[in-house]
Amino acid sequence: MATSKGGRDMPHTARKRSESAFYHVVTKGAGDQVIFENSADRVLYLQLLEDATDSFKVQIHAYCLMSNHVHLLIRDMDRDLSPFMKQINERYAMSFAKNVGRIGNVFRTPFWSEAVENESYYLSALRYIHANPEPAGICSLADYPWSSYKAYLEGSSFVTTGLALDLLGGAEAFVEFGSYGAKYALPFSGSRLRRHLSPDELWHIACEAVGRDVILELRKMEQRERQPYIERLATAGFTQREICRVTGLGKNVVHRTIEGL
Repeated sequence: MATSKGGRDMPHTARKRSESAFYHVVTKGAGDQVIFENSADRVLYLQLLEDATDSFKVQIHAYCLMSNHVHLLIRDMDRDLSPFMKQINERYAMSFAKNVGRIGNVFRTPFWSEAVENESYYLSALRYIHANPEPAGICSLADYPWSSYKAYLEGSSFVTTGLALDLLGGAEAFVEFGSYGAKYALPFSGSRLRRHLSPDELWHIACEAVGRDVILELRKMEQRERQPYIERLATAGFTQREICRVTGLGKNVVHRTIEGL
């Protein structure tokens, strides 16, 4: 009853093995339902996450717990990723379902993962994961209590921070690097995760980039007037197709505007 299998599951295709052993992982609630109802739920999930790092050869480099999904940046040193996630999600699902009286599945399966094969994607995933609360309109990434952001400033019993701090040049550089997260909150440009962003997620990111009122008025603007806003969305990482989705502009209009930049 409380297994991790859920609605709108993705096809069971072979998981691509990372040559670097790093993965960006996303696990979502079945049918996009809420999986954390209060702070106690989140504390339990983090405890299970920490316990699992003792049982498997897996390092946590970043995490962020949102209301209906979890982002993780993981180093899997012994092909333990699937049993690692299975243990956490099954144990959490049993407790959550019992506490809230959930009938049915808590998590969708399989969980999503993508190999992180270079330093650029590693740092981009790190920033994207920590930035999640900002484009969602919750709070600044520095104030969000349910991510690993503060682990990079204060230390942690189970988050591995050394690699990113070495790559960036220390905690101050980490803060500066992370401050661009809300402006450039889309996943790494080559990431398959972009295809799984919901319209609401894209909408929040676009509103953060150019403003809600601008998004609503873009279709009424002349090409020259809308050009700087389209440029800002493109700079924030939106593809032409994504710009069409959040603005309602036709693909030919967006293409002509970008071609004129």
